Amino acid sequence: MRTRLLSLRVALALCLAFALLLPASVALADGHLPPLPIKGPRLSPPPIPHTDVLNNYTIYNYLVNNLPQESKEADEYDGGRNQEKPGRGIRWTKTDIAEGLTLFKPANVCNDFNVRKMWASLAADPPSDIWTDWYAGWAPYAIDDGYYQAKNVTFSYEQAVGPGEKWGENESSAKIASHQPYAAGFGSPMLKVKPGAEVTVMVNYLIWDHDTHGWDYDWASMGLKPDAAGEPAEYVNGYVRGEWAELSHTITAGESGYIMVLLQGHSPAALNSNIYFDNVRIAVDGEYMSDCSLE
Repeated sequence: MRTRLLSLRVALALCLAFALLLPASVALADGHLPPLPIKGPRLSPPPIPHTDVLNNYTIYNYLVNNLPQESKEADEYDGGRNQEKPGRGIRWTKTDIAEGLTLFKPANVCNDFNVRKMWASLAADPPSDIWTDWYAGWAPYAIDDGYYQAKNVTFSYEQAVGPGEKWGENESSAKIASHQPYAAGFGSPMLKVKPGAEVTVMVNYLIWDHDTHGWDYDWASMGLKPDAAGEPAEYVNGYVRGEWAELSHTITAGESGYIMVLLQGHSPAALNSNIYFDNVRIAVDGEYMSDCSLE
């Protein structure tokens, strides 16, 4: 993992305009166009099945000439490790934070993505479809430049990966996925903190170990904005695949007193890329937020 200072802009859903950032490696070559806020329902065309699927030549040419540095690092980090068993994208092993599909819940979580009524698609009068979901002010966005196509990305709640053996007990995680190249994320609401405070953010993530072509080019990242409406953001990347892991970073809050957290998935190839996030924790000068969501 490494920290990066880069920038883009985006307006989020829920009629709240926020400035968001994505790594330059997934932006347009000229760096001018921002990602799109993703608002549901997306019905014509729907994100599944994918539309305007890129041909193999286009993808190969892109990967040869424009492969992001993060993709190279992700592939190197994995070191050619195979799936635990053919078709098993999540290892059935126990670590300090998870056991297979089941993620253990740590202390001091301010957003666990579990409250069903907070998911747009599960509301009594849903303003979204099941593939264009957002949670309690954590809103989706995606790059849309012709190669990375926002319409082919899905954002949804996940009831198996994360809850695992607790499936059906009103537990879920947030999922970003596509079989086409994409760069997308969930952006938090603007979170009030003390200007100049030391802010540490932690989140669990899991990258599905597709291991299809010997390419492990997708990765997860977390961006922190010291000033929610300004620039830049600081990024850390996650390359662990096939099991739950953690991203963590510390920033100094800016003068505005509002920060933002960006949870992102990236894939430059036509892979079965599924990236999950859960259990956001935010400490401000050592004191943990009890809630980092909106009603």
